[in-house]
Amino acid sequence: MAWLIGYVLSERFKRSGRSKKKKDYILDFPGVNDKETASLLVGREIEYRDNFVRVEGKIVRTHGVRGRVRARFTKPLPGGFWKGKVYLRVDKPVLEVAKYVEGSYQTV
Repeated sequence: MAWLIGYVLSERFKRSGRSKKKKDYILDFPGVNDKETASLLVGREIEYRDNFVRVEGKIVRTHGVRGRVRARFTKPLPGGFWKGKVYLRVDKPVLEVAKYVEGSYQTV
């Protein structure tokens, strides 16, 4: 097993009549550049780590055609989440497909 490091690109609000749920986020993993490779990551568990906080989540679906994914965490991420990284535990076949050749489009 290995860890694949990703970055949080933006918050995605799910609205209802009364409230906004801030648990959905769009993530970008370097080396995952197309929708087919990103679909291999759907259903896997991820975690956000900071010096003080650890929040677990799950990749729900792909987002767009550039290999980005949408993740849902158990709790909203803290305010300074732009500095943090998201860690995804992957096995060897997925890691070979998502080889890190160049940086992603947006790294935070």
